[in-house]
Amino acid sequence: MDCALDLTFSPSYPIPAPYPFDHPQADLILRSSDSPPVDFRVFKLLLSLSSPFFSTLLTLPQPPPQLPISPLLSPRTIDGAFSDNELPSIVQMSEDQTTLRVLLGFCYPISTHEMPHFASLTELQSVIEAARKFEMDGILNHVRQNELVSPRFLEAQPVRVFAIGFMHHWVDEAKLAARYTLRHPIPGPYAEELERIPAGAYHRLQEYHQTCGIVASSRAEIAAASESDDRWVWLECRECPSSSRENDQPWFAFRLGSSQRGGPRQWWANWLKGVARLLQTRPRGETLRDYDLMRRALAEAGDCWFCLQRARDDLESFIQILGAQIEKDISQVELNVDFPS
Repeated sequence: MDCALDLTFSPSYPIPAPYPFDHPQADLILRSSDSPPVDFRVFKLLLSLSSPFFSTLLTLPQPPPQLPISPLLSPRTIDGAFSDNELPSIVQMSEDQTTLRVLLGFCYPISTHEMPHFASLTELQSVIEAARKFEMDGILNHVRQNELVSPRFLEAQPVRVFAIGFMHHWVDEAKLAARYTLRHPIPGPYAEELERIPAGAYHRLQEYHQTCGIVASSRAEIAAASESDDRWVWLECRECPSSSRENDQPWFAFRLGSSQRGGPRQWWANWLKGVARLLQTRPRGETLRDYDLMRRALAEAGDCWFCLQRARDDLESFIQILGAQIEKDISQVELNVDFPS
């Protein structure tokens, strides 16, 4: 076990943990691995209810605590809650104070303190490992279902979330994180969790991202090649330059409508080619709303008195339709990762 009764102590005095882990009537001290260590005064009953590991550990005979003990934790300074022979047993932990603070916070009633908050995925990963070691299934389920896939982690660091999900065999969470990687180019910034998963798993994630990019970009190209609905302003307009079929071949082979107007206007063709390229690295419907591409397209459309009237509204409607098609297409792409059983 990584957790053992304390028999050796740091020469420096331990530091008392803050509320609610400083209760004078607590009957157990969990000592962190920090230097100097931090002493968490906790109740055996709460630990036993939260952890089968501690429920078993606390039934074993325990030797009396040994010095040094922080004067701030001395029984003589806490209103006589314990006599000299009743000092709470001390358990030396391999976890640091940050991990213990969050882990133990989930064991205490919410009426005593605020719900624990994860400052980072590194902290979250440490708590997962501790909760797994101490068989705290309730905490594991909460972290898995609510914390790991919270928007602040999933949207900003999806590759790290994927790796953590893979490590702990959390298939649904890993697949959700893989979908969120489509919001960012891959490879992205280094993620320390990638050191702990097989290279093949990360390679498959990259393949998934690349395939989605091809699918999404292809959908934009199909929209360009098949667009002949006269209701769009870029098809009705006869005032501003149209897209040159010769210059746009082979990518932009428009099928002319019955009115033979020469194809869509150039500003719309430029916008669609731009989003097609962008979709290769950020394959999702929302990419169609890229600010720079939209701003440039509307600025070009604004030079035409006819397009100016409806360009923004028509482009917004078109984005909604094409974006839904892209999301549908990429939802059918499979993530071919062999998750550990």
